[in-house]
Amino acid sequence: MSSKLVEKNVNIGGMTCAACVRRVEKKLGKVEGISSVAVNLATNSAAVEYDPAVVDIDDIAQEIERIGYVYKGVDKDISDDETEAYYAKSLKLAAPVAFIVFLFSMVIMLPHKYMQITNWVMMFLSLYVMYFGGRSFYKIAWKNLKNRTSDMNTLLALGTLSAFGYSAAVTIFHDFFMQHNMAHVYYDASVVIITFILLGKLLETRAKKKAAGAIEALLNLAPKTATVIENDGEREVAASTLKIDDVIRVKPGGSIAVDGIVEHGQGSVDESMLTGESVPVSKRVGESLYAGTILTSGTLLYKATSVGTDTVLAGIIKAVKGATASKPRVQRMADQVSSVFVPAVILIAGATLGLWMIFGPEPVLTNSLLAFVSVLIVACPCAMGLATPTAVMVATGRGASEGILVKNGETLEKACKVNRVIFDKTGTLTTGKLRVEDVHTAVGYTEDKLLSYAASLETLSEHPLAKAVVAFANGKGAVIHSVENFINIDGEGVKGRIEGREVLVGKLEFLKSNDVEAPQSGFSGSHVYVAVDGVYVGVFGVADTVKEDAVDTVAKLKKMNIVPVIISGDNAKSVKSVAEKLDIYEYFSGVSPKGKLEKLHEYRNNGDVVAMVGDGINDAAALAASDVGFAMSGGTEVAMQSGDITIIGDKTDRIVKAIKLSGYTLAIIRENLFWAFFYNIVLIPLAAGAFYPAFGIRLMPMYAGVAMAFSSVSVVSNSLRLKIKKL
Repeated sequence: MSSKLVEKNVNIGGMTCAACVRRVEKKLGKVEGISSVAVNLATNSAAVEYDPAVVDIDDIAQEIERIGYVYKGVDKDISDDETEAYYAKSLKLAAPVAFIVFLFSMVIMLPHKYMQITNWVMMFLSLYVMYFGGRSFYKIAWKNLKNRTSDMNTLLALGTLSAFGYSAAVTIFHDFFMQHNMAHVYYDASVVIITFILLGKLLETRAKKKAAGAIEALLNLAPKTATVIENDGEREVAASTLKIDDVIRVKPGGSIAVDGIVEHGQGSVDESMLTGESVPVSKRVGESLYAGTILTSGTLLYKATSVGTDTVLAGIIKAVKGATASKPRVQRMADQVSSVFVPAVILIAGATLGLWMIFGPEPVLTNSLLAFVSVLIVACPCAMGLATPTAVMVATGRGASEGILVKNGETLEKACKVNRVIFDKTGTLTTGKLRVEDVHTAVGYTEDKLLSYAASLETLSEHPLAKAVVAFANGKGAVIHSVENFINIDGEGVKGRIEGREVLVGKLEFLKSNDVEAPQSGFSGSHVYVAVDGVYVGVFGVADTVKEDAVDTVAKLKKMNIVPVIISGDNAKSVKSVAEKLDIYEYFSGVSPKGKLEKLHEYRNNGDVVAMVGDGINDAAALAASDVGFAMSGGTEVAMQSGDITIIGDKTDRIVKAIKLSGYTLAIIRENLFWAFFYNIVLIPLAAGAFYPAFGIRLMPMYAGVAMAFSSVSVVSNSLRLKIKKL
């Protein structure tokens, strides 16, 4: 009888790319007793489901170490701090020495008698750079070889080792190569490319590290301790020890520790982390509370109904983890081609050596070696290795200068393919700040008197609607009176005596509960009703304000054939009002975080490439699951870490700029790859000697190196055009 399957989050060090993900999943998946493996490169971990009766965690750790990676424990997500430190240290060690080698090779022209000494110096300096800067790439390339795969690390190793190997032979056997006019060295090709790749890896690691912080930020929302009510009094305990049916006290400003139901008291709770609504929700006996939300006023006693991994907050955390892991793996074009290109180049170089040895003119060995090395040097994938990283680096720099922070190169490749953008409402299309937009007074009552009485009472309230009314009244120069017998009813309204008259300010239901009849307002936002001495005197229409640039942003998206959609947790009237102001025809209200995720998947299943724009914790899962997640910088840290692109300054027009930047970047990458392969396709036959029998034309290693260098320069120069593109 088999035992119950167990799932563990296993941390793995040394993974660097999608090839590592596939390799770990493939190798661990073959271990007896393991039923499933899902690797998450963003968190350097793998969710492993296994049968503990067949295999234990030590066996899994041994297999991870056997295939060349580092086992780093279970259950706790790890960051990229060690990887970042490694690349930073490697770059610091390699870059200055690489620059010296470059100067010797390309700038400093020494007399012939000093050339041999110079070559020896460059050889040892290059070995230094290759060891301290490039050894991680060579290790991965070696693992690729053992596992019969290839990627950019394979290409990098092949190119740099070919250039170095030939140069070392020239250095050691200098006189021989001088006799046959083959004394040029290519040490700079090895060390400069290693330096460029290290810089790209460092920037990539720093961006990826932010993604791993999202889950930790979510975990920090719930308080670490809670006050439990017991028979002999109150006791503060760790929130992790709470059990179902425990009765917990929470005071104003405190966070709800676990999901529960109010047993005693009343108050207002900020649930914006779940709904996105800026207005606190009134809570009374029998109503539900959720972990991580904040009590803004009142004191509550509530009974725990869900604890640990069963709370709504824990569900959001799980959704973020799952969405991050389930993102589609977009293979880089260069990596796709490299799996065929690398073996092809080796075969061509080997065939060239063999054919020259059989049919080549004297001296056979020299000419054969010359052709063999020429093929390897001209095929050195330096430009191929630079094609994507240089474009990504320039694009991310340009984006930063425009207030667009891009997390990784994959995002730049995907954003331009978006055809539907889902917007959260509050804090994304709107400012999140409430403002009075409409005022109606009863017949025979002046607006000045309405403002004066309403503001006098609301000045004593901390409610966001009250603050909006006071701000509006102050702007109109309303007179503020002293208030007697002030009473605040949480989530309903306030009342008191002003100039001897009883004044009520609050919801329509609040007035009705005090026997005041008032007409239903047609305003789409929130309402603040006012009554004096039992008679309705007016109403304020309060709404979240639409951002100044939102109308223009939506119009531009439509021109790009991108469909804008609003999906919000707010009420139907508020969402409809904003949609109408922005000319958005597709909108949904009252949607939970889970509902947003489901709607997003529905669009994607229909073939849409979907972007999500949000700023709250309630948007985190959808941001992580979308093809491209845009997080507004004015929102929560969790949202920014879950998104692929952070928009600085809350400027919605930067979403349009980011999509345009993506299109330009993808075009540049394609152009770079074309030029990178163009030199190989055209010059490999020339280097192999295909034209030698008929025309006596061949490509010497020195000229092969010049062509190789020119291809790299053309790729970098082309990438720099992104700096001047109009967004």
